[in-house]
Amino acid sequence: MLSGCDGSGKTTLVRVLAAYFSGRGSVGWFWLRGSHLFASLLLRFFSRVGVFRGACNPYYGVCLPEALRGVWALVEFWSVLPYLLLRRLLSAFFKFFVCDRGVLDFVVWVVATLDYPRFISSLCGRFLLRLASREGAVYLYADRDVLVKRADVPASFVARECAVYGVLAKYFARCRVNTGAVGPAGAAARVLKCVG
Repeated sequence: MLSGCDGSGKTTLVRVLAAYFSGRGSVGWFWLRGSHLFASLLLRFFSRVGVFRGACNPYYGVCLPEALRGVWALVEFWSVLPYLLLRRLLSAFFKFFVCDRGVLDFVVWVVATLDYPRFISSLCGRFLLRLASREGAVYLYADRDVLVKRADVPASFVARECAVYGVLAKYFARCRVNTGAVGPAGAAARVLKCVG
């Protein structure tokens, strides 16, 4: 499970790791992103309504009013549950299963796109963080300037993501790998060392 801000190198490392494991058995790759199913459909609709347009969620161009953020966090929660179940089921079919983002990333997604830190202490947030504690995610990071150059999102969003990851990774990540200090092969070696 690789976690980290946009531009931290998760997808690149998943590809490197999948290639490394391919000679050792069957390899599965799962990519998890925020706003699934009906949450994604609703956000696409909201992006066309002027009152909801904004940069809070740079992927959809939506900024929900503060009064709707708690309700929207529930929509996000119920939308991601089928994906988490699917990931669990798919992992049984592969000897090696590499994940690009996990539950920790989803929690960060909700907090960062809604600017809603109270989600962490909500019932849904606590449930998800309990799941995240079992994933043993490897937290990938780099300096903010590096992340901004690599990511296709505004620097303000990367800063929000980094702030939330900075706190949560201390408690829910197995280890930390600085992808800004080494190339993909070096980072992959550090990830493999971390996961044993």
